[in-house]
Amino acid sequence: MDATAVTDLVARIERDRGVVHPNLEIASRQSPDALAQFHASYMHAVHENDVLPRATKELIMIAADAAVYFTYGLKFHMGEALRHGATREEIVNALELAGLVGGFHVPMMAFPLLEEVLATDEFAHLARTDAG
Repeated sequence: MDATAVTDLVARIERDRGVVHPNLEIASRQSPDALAQFHASYMHAVHENDVLPRATKELIMIAADAAVYFTYGLKFHMGEALRHGATREEIVNALELAGLVGGFHVPMMAFPLLEEVLATDEFAHLARTDAG
């Protein structure tokens, strides 16, 4: 893939996803063809195939990312889930389910990330304020 095609790929990812994580930029330099295939698969599964509601897809991605400790993906998909109508409680439940497979340390690792997402200006109104 030539330099122009790589630049176009990164621009397409930013347009499609709203953000380009630095690791994706690095992947565009190291293995642009693999990144292009990944992005096409991501777009199909998340945006083009509409069998599952978007919030449900994001909850599944949260559980999958938590199970493999992919913290950037967790934070990204937590925000996307909230933007598409998932609740804080649904995200917590998805993390609990991931913990059934990966162990209770999986949600324990992810809960602080959820608090970070909920502390942003966009989602602060959804943060839990009680202790129960």
